[in-house]
Amino acid sequence: MRHNQRKVGNEAIRSYAIRRVNPFRGVMQVIEAEEGRALSCNGVVWEMLVRARQSNARDCPGRDNQRKIYYRFGMWSMNDGLLQRANSPAEDQDYFDLAKKCEALVEYVRAHHQQLPFKLEDNRELWLFDSDNQSPLALLASLRPGASLPRSEPRGWSCCIGANGSPGQRRFPQSRDLETQVSRRAGFNINKYWIRRLAGGDGVVEITGDAISANEFPVLLLDENWANDQERRRACDYIKWISPSLLTLQHLDKGTRTRIENNLNVQAVSIEHHWHLYPEVVNQKLLKAARVQSRIEQCN
Repeated sequence: MRHNQRKVGNEAIRSYAIRRVNPFRGVMQVIEAEEGRALSCNGVVWEMLVRARQSNARDCPGRDNQRKIYYRFGMWSMNDGLLQRANSPAEDQDYFDLAKKCEALVEYVRAHHQQLPFKLEDNRELWLFDSDNQSPLALLASLRPGASLPRSEPRGWSCCIGANGSPGQRRFPQSRDLETQVSRRAGFNINKYWIRRLAGGDGVVEITGDAISANEFPVLLLDENWANDQERRRACDYIKWISPSLLTLQHLDKGTRTRIENNLNVQAVSIEHHWHLYPEVVNQKLLKAARVQSRIEQCN
């Protein structure tokens, strides 16, 4: 796991990772350059976003009435090469210019591929707080330093997307009950705060400057301590269910990582979407067994 910012020719290339939060679905790898961005959620397939220019008629006369936008040029992988989009919404753009930028991004991915996973940089976190003890309960959003706050903050915590989830994160069978459980503990007057996490794991509440120690934050992004056995089991079952994605988290201690690896069989079918981005594997045999189980489940 490395953080990398270097120059290729006269250009700075940035590589970093961010978490896919609320619901948590692993980490996204990002390579950023003047030509655009390359994004990957599994470390294998990359989405190529090239930078184009779009006219803005509302700009003042005499100014540069072009603003930079990102255009989804295609998907790329080591094995299959570039799968380009059939239609181009940027009809006024020079196709060869866009293709050249995409080729540059491909070369940057090739150059940085051995450094996966990149260092997580989203250390500004929006946490939902417990209504009773005012401690962090669940992570709602995360941003890189200097990034603009979202136009609208998440209203609550989610554990799944859509009716069936996604290929990399199937829908948790008790999702509705768990979301209700978290919402009930957050209370009617919802408290959520943006917190800047420091290198050692401690946090600072941005609006007040109050300090929160590292051990108050749920390591697996949702508090596992609940008032009754049913709620505790449900939260535990959820942690087991999303184990393939949780192992992409960085800074897990060996004991936590071992516990999560022991649950890879619960939803093994999603492991191929995440395992390339594991910063560490404690038990390679468990990982191999889960991958075999994943292939069998996909065939069935």
